[in-house]
Amino acid sequence: MSASHASDDSESLDRGQWSGKFDFLMSMIAYAVGLGNIWRFPYLCFKNGGGAFLVVYGIFFALGAVPIFVMEVTIGQYVQRGAMEVWTMCPLFKGVGIGNVMISFMCIAYFCVIISWAMYYMLSSFNATFPWETCDNWWNDKATCLTGNENASVVRQMMIALNGTANIETSVEQFWERRVLMQSNSIADFGGIQWELFALTLFSWVLVYFALWKGITQARKFVYFCALFPYFLLAILLIRGLTLPGAFEGVKYYLMPNLTALTHATVWKDAGTQVFYSYGVGFGALIALGSHNKFNHNCFRLVSDVIKYFLKNIRSCFAVFSVLGYMSHKTLKPIGDIVKGGVGLAFQAYPEVATKLPGKQFWSVLFFLMITIIGLDSQVCMLEGLFTAIEDVYPSVFRKYKKISLLVTCITFFIIGIPMVSYAGTYWLTLFDGYGASGIALLFVVICEVVGLSWGFGADNVRGALKTMINLNLSIVWNYIWKYNAPMVTTMLLIFCIWQYTPEKTLTGEDYPRWAQIFGFFLASCSMGGIPLYAVYYLCKCKGTLREVNFIIQQLNFLLPLYDVELIEAGRNNGKLHESGREIYR
Repeated sequence: MSASHASDDSESLDRGQWSGKFDFLMSMIAYAVGLGNIWRFPYLCFKNGGGAFLVVYGIFFALGAVPIFVMEVTIGQYVQRGAMEVWTMCPLFKGVGIGNVMISFMCIAYFCVIISWAMYYMLSSFNATFPWETCDNWWNDKATCLTGNENASVVRQMMIALNGTANIETSVEQFWERRVLMQSNSIADFGGIQWELFALTLFSWVLVYFALWKGITQARKFVYFCALFPYFLLAILLIRGLTLPGAFEGVKYYLMPNLTALTHATVWKDAGTQVFYSYGVGFGALIALGSHNKFNHNCFRLVSDVIKYFLKNIRSCFAVFSVLGYMSHKTLKPIGDIVKGGVGLAFQAYPEVATKLPGKQFWSVLFFLMITIIGLDSQVCMLEGLFTAIEDVYPSVFRKYKKISLLVTCITFFIIGIPMVSYAGTYWLTLFDGYGASGIALLFVVICEVVGLSWGFGADNVRGALKTMINLNLSIVWNYIWKYNAPMVTTMLLIFCIWQYTPEKTLTGEDYPRWAQIFGFFLASCSMGGIPLYAVYYLCKCKGTLREVNFIIQQLNFLLPLYDVELIEAGRNNGKLHESGREIYR
């Protein structure tokens, strides 16, 4: 161990390490309470029938997310490398690192667009009267618009007058669709650029760049604020939401499972992938954050922390669904029909709460500031995961010229996100989110990752890594969880999702045009394709039979710690490794 530490001291300084245990804990809390839980979890829960989604989500959390979460952080800390170089221990699966990077790539491409939405609402909150409170703005259709303050007789009269020719919408919905997004009717109708969102997205990328240009381990105050501030505001919004008339119906919709919904493939697909999405499993960010730990940090304590994150995520949705119950009460519409759902659900529910709070401008600004901060933190953590992975592969470029290479990376992602701030932006964002960053693509990457770690590297060696780092004798039960339980659960989910596959829908519930679906499949193949392609490339590159290649991998995995190159070379010199092991390791 001492030799390893001596050889890696200078490199650890180059890569950056957390200054203490509390820094890492706060970074994990900030990452776990990320934008996926505040923005994506509520809309998927709403889309899939509330309680039914919650049941399936809990199952996959216990059987899949927790063991893989622990494994990723452990391996990152042990090998002290990012998502790509960590697979030096089992090079046949190095394509998994490419998959991790591509999944992160898909998310990073659109996260700053969501941040721009939050910034837009935050700036709009400085008005004496919120622009989403009234129906007399230039973007409103007064014949179909309700503010929520009308009595039941007025609503009935509007429904009779419309006679089914149009749907009644709240002023919040119309502000979201007609003012913020300036939403077109289809993905093919590009329309133009929403320049306000364009500018805010650019500003978001500037903030992300300066948060990372000295490394994430130096952004201590930023991480602390991101970890603690959201819980305070969520508690306030929850209390206010539960006191609104009709809130109980919304909570009931959230908690009471619709058993027929459990037969729908989309419920299982969305719940399973959202578990991994919520906790960052399969993105490479957990490996990167763990790699900045000191070698003897007790990373296994995260098991209890992950359970706390789960309970807090469940609690955060109460605020959304209590507001949906209130909106249903005001518009006399079923909760399932109250809003169109989709990626903007949180931006329709939360503004409704803000209008009911005393000192509404203050709380609205703080709330959307919270969404902005959470989004920035999620973006920073994912970009750190992606950048660390690439940086470890090409340190002479990305580490030596970090500020320049980081700037080029941010500019590239900003350009990719420009179509998502067009009038058809939400359609494009949904494609990236549904095909490239979640669903079948994410499940495939996670399956390959858990198989590579538990079988390629070896579950025994994961336990051995914990023994080496923190002297923890983990129960052999974890071997079965990692080798059989987690792969089986994720594989069954993937098979079920492929068998019951349904294409992504537009915000109006219609199918995307064929060309858009083909583009979606291309995004998914970018996330998945690197894994089999690299495995084939590596087998063709290596000398010897498949059995000899497998023997070399097992020998390399036996050597601990894996990142100690001197120890590996010593093993080769002592004749413990087959000569072709040099090519396997490299």
